[in-house]
Amino acid sequence: MPRDGSDTRDRLIRAAEYLFARSGIDVPIREIHERAGQRNASATQYHFGSKQDLVRAVIDRHALSDDEIATIRADLRARRDDPRSLVEAIVRRIAGYLATAEERDYVRIVFQLLFRAPIRSDLDAEIDRPDLISFEAEIDVIRSAVPYLSKRVMHERALAGLTFITLQVAERARIIDDEPGEPPLDEEAFIANLVDMTTALLTAPAFAARAAV
Repeated sequence: MPRDGSDTRDRLIRAAEYLFARSGIDVPIREIHERAGQRNASATQYHFGSKQDLVRAVIDRHALSDDEIATIRADLRARRDDPRSLVEAIVRRIAGYLATAEERDYVRIVFQLLFRAPIRSDLDAEIDRPDLISFEAEIDVIRSAVPYLSKRVMHERALAGLTFITLQVAERARIIDDEPGEPPLDEEAFIANLVDMTTALLTAPAFAARAAV
């Protein structure tokens, strides 16, 4: 009885996810095929079209729905007047990707992608990056969370804060999966410390930044 093509496709996605997280998305297709148990050198081309399409399939596997993004945005807007509560909601959502091996691999891939295609945007534009843990659901809210800073300065801090959160969660994912023993901090201590650090980044004294326009 022939194998279901969807099973082969899923195994290729999971193999790519695992290897992208550990070796980068430039890992050879041959290694992905080996991990997925595929001897056919054209397996990726047959099921996805190209390696870039395989990367997209990995990302799409974790994509949030429009309804989920709308719920996130509404919750964050309700916290707009309390920067620490706002940051905690963001940290807890992204830290939620530590729950399973597949999600831990994903957040490690996301961090790599941030440096291949950094989040930049016109200040007045929507940021359409649902492939990067729906950052567009956060950044417009963060921009207005600290009223004594200009919009331009807060935009820069929002980018830095989201990148920092992703870095810390991706590093914890790596420690959980690739290093023996327990991480240095338990989960709640890790989250609380990350919230403290990111809140400090967003709300640091203005100094010269106060005058930026």
